[in-house]
Amino acid sequence: MAFSRAILFALPVLVTALVNAGEPPVIQGVHEGDDAVLVGRVLLSELNCTACHAGGIPSKGAPELGQAKSRIHPAYLEAFIADPHGTKPGTTMPNLLGHLPMEERAAAARALSHFIRSLDGPDFETATIQPEAVARGRNLYHKVGCAACHDPEGKSLPDSSPLIGMADKYSPTSLTAFLENPLAVRRGGRMPDLRLTHWEAADLAHYLLRDQKPKANPPHDPAQAGKGRILFNQLGCAQCHQPGEPKTGFAMPLTALAPAKSCPTADFALSPLPRSQLTAARKVLDVPVDPATDLQLSLIRLNCVACHERDGRGGPAAARDPFFTTSNLNLGEQARIPPALDGVGAKLLPQWLLKVLVSGASVRPYMDTRMPKFGPGNVEELPPLFGQLDSLPPAPMRRIQDEKVAREAGGDLVGDKKLGCVACHTFNGESATTLAAVEMTTLTERLQENWFHLYLRNPQQFHPTTIMPSFWPGGKAVRPEVLDGDPAHQIDAIWQFLSRGREARTPSGIRREPIEYGPGSGEAVMLRRQYQGIGKRGIGVGYPSGINLSFDAAQMRLGSLWKGDFGEMSGVWRGQGSGNVGERSRDVVRFPVGPAFAQLESLETPWPVLEQAQKAPGFQFQGYTLDNRQRPTFLYRFDGLEISDQWVDQPDGPSLVRTLQLSQASPEQLYFRLAADPELKAGVAANTFLLPRGLILKPHFAGMLRPAGENTELLVPLEGRSSLVIEYTFHHE
Repeated sequence: MAFSRAILFALPVLVTALVNAGEPPVIQGVHEGDDAVLVGRVLLSELNCTACHAGGIPSKGAPELGQAKSRIHPAYLEAFIADPHGTKPGTTMPNLLGHLPMEERAAAARALSHFIRSLDGPDFETATIQPEAVARGRNLYHKVGCAACHDPEGKSLPDSSPLIGMADKYSPTSLTAFLENPLAVRRGGRMPDLRLTHWEAADLAHYLLRDQKPKANPPHDPAQAGKGRILFNQLGCAQCHQPGEPKTGFAMPLTALAPAKSCPTADFALSPLPRSQLTAARKVLDVPVDPATDLQLSLIRLNCVACHERDGRGGPAAARDPFFTTSNLNLGEQARIPPALDGVGAKLLPQWLLKVLVSGASVRPYMDTRMPKFGPGNVEELPPLFGQLDSLPPAPMRRIQDEKVAREAGGDLVGDKKLGCVACHTFNGESATTLAAVEMTTLTERLQENWFHLYLRNPQQFHPTTIMPSFWPGGKAVRPEVLDGDPAHQIDAIWQFLSRGREARTPSGIRREPIEYGPGSGEAVMLRRQYQGIGKRGIGVGYPSGINLSFDAAQMRLGSLWKGDFGEMSGVWRGQGSGNVGERSRDVVRFPVGPAFAQLESLETPWPVLEQAQKAPGFQFQGYTLDNRQRPTFLYRFDGLEISDQWVDQPDGPSLVRTLQLSQASPEQLYFRLAADPELKAGVAANTFLLPRGLILKPHFAGMLRPAGENTELLVPLEGRSSLVIEYTFHHE
């Protein structure tokens, strides 16, 4: 055990630890020119210095090791322990073995990795990367906020948390589990919880590991694990990691350290600048930190500044700005850029602010970037700090004592007959237009009443670029007929009305009369507009027999089928026309995004993946013809095949017969995908298949079911065939 003796001999000796060796740690949120003491305090937290040294700085914490053997590939674990900065440049993990000769260092790393593998948890398992999941994960990664902290694909941006070596470290299974609940492993909140579903986490994992090649696991050696347990305690690993017994008084206080001396045997690969910043911070650790600095340290420590601005610091950098997107362009920049934190302590109620920070609560569903969860232990001090630092002058408020009068007037004011708040904001999830700004019924559980009064009087004072109008310019009401034109009473009336939350009566305008459209007697109708899941190249067809379809002219696929009335047109005929046609039924069956035809090398080959509204490669839409009852036959081309796709309703419906005619016999390995759904299954009758909501599919050629992630797919082989007939029938109740 020569390596053990060398470590034991080195432990009592204070060595120069902050050396310039390897790539320095990446500390997000700090920038060149920042105050040295501020940066030094951030470094003391991010480098976990106070896990060993008393100093009054919150520690970032280190990953939990209890499930590490199922999470991390053994080869990566051993390589990382031996050379953390070479294995993952930019890591904040110190090199505890760098002072050892190469052979002893490798032996120590091997023993430590076997000890970690001896802890609780299942063994590491590899899995096959799924190309369709990679495509979904790529879109998700650049949409929900991952790119706010990490490099976007194909770019190397400064101030990015490194993702180097992911394919060597994780498996799709282990990375999915981590992404679903990162706070269980990294409790410090630096990697927050983006509130991903299991399938979103799985798609992200496949994207991040897209270049992975499966590797075998080396066998576990209990003898090595025993040596590793001794080393784990000798090196003080338990000061940061669990399990283990942290040593009380393991090292002297930070203020007692000499400027060039620090931790025994710990190399953080720091250059002279961060070393000087650490020294500057250590010199003033006995000086109390003012609340503004304390708040700033927390915002940097949790990297809130990657998305939010406060006091002129933070917010999306120019290179990352394109990755902050929205589903509602009508609302402008405020719909895609997370709000500034200036004055937030005087705006939001403390209990709501804590709910946002702990649970990721949000009122902006149109913003693609997600507010993450940081966990209670990491953010409990933030609402009091915001409240201590932020204040506003008292608003001229006057309460209307008769609640009934107040709420009646408030309901009238927010409706479309008076101030028209419903023209922009949702109410109980309903919207009068396509704007759909912040929900009104949760307003009083989020906002401080004083802020509400001041904001309504002068919105531009708070947000110069807001599209919110002022209804009391110069202190005068634009609706003088309500409550004698008293601004204080009018705003109080709105507050009292909205304080009832979801129990408040629905104001006028929020439920506009529907605009219905459908077939006449004996003839079908068509409408080329935007449909859910399709985009703007949708074609809807309504049949007199009470069955309807939407067709995707970008991907030449069936988008949806439903029975009952055809469509409600408010979303496409009112406002700016950017909404969807509303299918007038609860029995809507949706079909998978992606091309209907594909050549597959084998039945294990995944179906090609496309995004919604993305044009399918190899396909070309060529219009349609109509029969004497206005029923369509869609015409398109696919890789040299001319295809006519006829849809005819049946008198004993609701039922459709679809006939596809190909200009020549199909090539080898060509398949047609009819459906993909978790509930898809074979029916009792031969060659019938059942979908939710009572839809029965019957292709006239044998169909086959196969698993596809969480779905089951129904495919029909077309090789050598020149036609295909499919019956779609809703079961009679």
